[in-house]
Amino acid sequence: MKKWSEKIVQLTKERVFVMLIGIIILFTILLLRFYQLQIIRYDEYSSNIRVGIERTIEVPSTRGLIFDRYGRQLATNKPIHVLKIDQQVKQTKESLNNVLLKVATVLELNGDEYIDNIPITNSPPFEYTTSKSSINQFMYNIPYNNEEHRKELLELSANELMDYLRKQYNIAKVSFEIDKQSGKKVKRGFTDEEARKIIALRTAMYPYTYKQYNLATIASNISDKSVAYIQENSDKFIGVSVGIDATRQYTEGEITGNLIGYTRTITDSLYEELQGQGYDKDDVVGHEGIEKSMEATLRGIDGKEVIEVDTLGKKVHTIEEGNAIQGDDIFLTIDIDLQKSVYKSIERRLSEALIVRLKGTRPKMKISAREMLISMIESSQLLISKMEKAPPSSKQNEIYQQLLQQYNQLDNMVKEEITLYDLFLQWISDENSTLTDKDLILALHEQGSLNLSPSLIEQIKLNNTGTGEQILIDQLQRGFLKPNQMAIDPFSATAVIVDVNTGEILSLVGYPSVDSNKLANEFNSYYPTLFDDRSMLWNRALMTTKAPGSIFKMVVAMAGLMEEVITPETIIYDTGVFTKAGEPHPVCWIHTNTGAGHGPVDLQKALEVSCNYYFYEVAHRLGLKYTEPYGSINVLEHYASLFGLGDLTGIELPEKEPNLSTPENLVDQAISSVLNKLKTMSEEKISTQVKEITKILEKGIYPSANPYATDVEGKIEYLSQYELKRTIEPILQEAIGKNLESKVKTAFQNIQGYLQLNIDDITENIVLNTMLDQTNRSLKSKANDQLKKHIEYMINETMQSISKDITENTDINDILQAYLEAYTVLYNKELNKNSDIQLVDNLRGKITNLLDQEDYYIKYLISKVQQNLIDTISTYILKDVDMEWNEGITVRTAIGQGNNAFSPIQMARYVVALANGKTVYDLKIIDGTYNSKTTQNYEEAPVKIHSSLNVPEEYISEIHEAMLKVTTGELGTSTNILGDLPIQIAGKTGTAEEANHEHSWFTGYAPFDNPEIVVVTSVYNEDGLGSFGSQIAKDVFSAYFKLNEKGEKSTLDYEFVE
Repeated sequence: MKKWSEKIVQLTKERVFVMLIGIIILFTILLLRFYQLQIIRYDEYSSNIRVGIERTIEVPSTRGLIFDRYGRQLATNKPIHVLKIDQQVKQTKESLNNVLLKVATVLELNGDEYIDNIPITNSPPFEYTTSKSSINQFMYNIPYNNEEHRKELLELSANELMDYLRKQYNIAKVSFEIDKQSGKKVKRGFTDEEARKIIALRTAMYPYTYKQYNLATIASNISDKSVAYIQENSDKFIGVSVGIDATRQYTEGEITGNLIGYTRTITDSLYEELQGQGYDKDDVVGHEGIEKSMEATLRGIDGKEVIEVDTLGKKVHTIEEGNAIQGDDIFLTIDIDLQKSVYKSIERRLSEALIVRLKGTRPKMKISAREMLISMIESSQLLISKMEKAPPSSKQNEIYQQLLQQYNQLDNMVKEEITLYDLFLQWISDENSTLTDKDLILALHEQGSLNLSPSLIEQIKLNNTGTGEQILIDQLQRGFLKPNQMAIDPFSATAVIVDVNTGEILSLVGYPSVDSNKLANEFNSYYPTLFDDRSMLWNRALMTTKAPGSIFKMVVAMAGLMEEVITPETIIYDTGVFTKAGEPHPVCWIHTNTGAGHGPVDLQKALEVSCNYYFYEVAHRLGLKYTEPYGSINVLEHYASLFGLGDLTGIELPEKEPNLSTPENLVDQAISSVLNKLKTMSEEKISTQVKEITKILEKGIYPSANPYATDVEGKIEYLSQYELKRTIEPILQEAIGKNLESKVKTAFQNIQGYLQLNIDDITENIVLNTMLDQTNRSLKSKANDQLKKHIEYMINETMQSISKDITENTDINDILQAYLEAYTVLYNKELNKNSDIQLVDNLRGKITNLLDQEDYYIKYLISKVQQNLIDTISTYILKDVDMEWNEGITVRTAIGQGNNAFSPIQMARYVVALANGKTVYDLKIIDGTYNSKTTQNYEEAPVKIHSSLNVPEEYISEIHEAMLKVTTGELGTSTNILGDLPIQIAGKTGTAEEANHEHSWFTGYAPFDNPEIVVVTSVYNEDGLGSFGSQIAKDVFSAYFKLNEKGEKSTLDYEFVE
């Protein structure tokens, strides 16, 4: 026992024992701590850990679909693979740039594309590849401090901008160093070509820089091969992830482009408008067309998802899931098959018109192949960015190399002012250009803008083909070249088809149209190509307003019948020249062609042959019946409004306001235009106007008097003005002349300030009181008086300043002496003449009492100077404004000219009412919606009635019979086009003159005895090339009624007749 105790004592003295005890104690503490962490405080620590790695992300909802009236899909959602990068993942800038270069390399190897919106060549020496407007747009998408800094960036050359972006994105220049361990040469940084790729991706990421938890998309629609590689090597692609997005797909992207619109990320301006409705800055929303107007319906409700990610930003698992709700589906009234037929008809007929011009059968309208090719290049059919990337053996690369050589020979100062694109246009426009038409044709073929056969390509290379014109004609005939690829007139037209009995729009085509698929999925590369003379984004069927020409004559016919100034049997003799409405005398169209008139004409013949003289006379007779000012035009306005032409059509899309040709609308447009320009005028332009007005005032601060005054005071002012100007003007110049420009500038600033707040009220008041003024003066004179009243109020600060300067800086005795001398000279002169005793007596009184009226004369002088400032400013503002109205304009309004301006959709609503004879409908393009968010039911959109015609049925029948003669009568202006159809069509042709161009109209309905549809067509700048509008209408009727025509003539065989 003792031995054991001694052994224990001895053991405790051993160093090993002490260490063992220590280990046991530490292990015990560790177990206790582990127990505390895992058991006692598990929930607390678990929560703390997850706070750092949990993320709440939005689950995007699916946008509602769009269908035609028969349930055929027009807009759908297609799932695609996208590549995104999480900028919240911590890594060095050098590491990020390396990752992006790896991404670009992988995508290029697999034939995929990453987002690259840099308008600069891919390799040095760097040059801009697009127009200055596109470069300006691009500058909004890169880092800049403020607007002034952004403008400074615009002045940089392409090389300088690349250097700037390298610094912004910390992209080091390439260098080579010796590795200390291996002794080998090691590459550091990035080459210019590599930097260009990284800059493209960094620029795509830049808009997302400050959007926490929103991943930046750097590539879309990538292949499965790229997806697999990036996911398998995720450790090499820090922060990069593959996701699924829904991209909008349009089954007929071009044919319905301007009608349906497109979707893309919300713009800054739209975000400001919608942020109160729960939108984020990276939300995808509708732009233009149905996508925009029905945004609230189509938009779904996003869900929320809580996820856990690892340190590389990769999703580990879902903690909490919240489902998104799909948007409502929309059904349109459009028949997509009819829409396609209409679109193709327009394209075909415009091609025929262009062929006429290329053939030169109308010498005044002839164009060369070079003119057409230049227009195609200006319309982005041959892109320099593609030329640069083309194979070395291609024609376009050959052209690019020559272009680059020319550019590099330019002086650096010149390079700052000109882009490669500008130089290219100069080169091809030069009469002595070394580039031939066939060179350009081959290059256009290589970029897909033309479609040449292999044999033709070989013949072109061997120079064994015909002219450039012949090749382009062949391409137009085959449909490989289309009018929307250029801005050579006529390249644009519209057609609208409406159900007569409901106001439903069956087809609505504005040509040319954008491609919705490209705008939705290739926006950054496609959108910049749209800014040219084609105005591709403009839906002409809704937004282009033109004079209606002769298709307005049915309104005038109804006015004449209803007001009993004519009957259906009334004969009016057309002499060709109408002499009852002043000069220049309006003429009938036939007089222009033959030198004669139509002779005796009744109502039906007047519409059949489109006799202008007849309708001039109707308007004139209305003026004889209603003798008050503007009586005739007010009656015409009433009946135009009766058919709905005074209002918007009610379609669920934006449309331009119609304009009835009336004095009131003329004043409204003129005043609204001039005040809006003044409201938004730049400081530079304001400064120019201030200087011009100051120069006018420097010639005379004291105003000129009215030479037509009839009262005694007015006569004295006029007769004494020259003597007063001689004596008082120097006094005024001394008192306020030095500060005159400053005062005028303050006045303009005050006017701008008031217009910012009250422009609508001011405009409305001026127009109202101008029209209430019954004096026998011009509209401009009346409007000027009303504008002066508002200016007097707006520039009160300047008025007070003038009063103060005159009061403080002049000697009253000098002023009184000036008036005394002027009155005395005039008194002696009039006394000797002894012709106006009242005037002499009044002058005697003024001279006698003048020295006792100091206050009166100083106030009188101040008021004259103030009024002169007001008059000068007002007259200057209106100096270029035209507000002339006379009977000549009234009678021209009766044939659809004057200031009438309506869109095709508005003309369609009018003819629908005329065709059914009873009802003016509000037009509709929404047939109904399927409510996915709440009821899960289909909700039909109701038919909308605007008003009733309430006109005698016999008058409607009379006009209908006349319209039938237009298409079937021996002299009908459209008989040669529509007369051979197996159904009867009532129609009317028209021509609208604008500047040096003519736009053709056709409107009609069918069948004649039981109308189903109304068709309205318009061809812009047709300029008498042929009856293409009527031919389009024939194609439309044939398509709708499924008429099988045989041996159909080409519209080239016809010439349009008014």
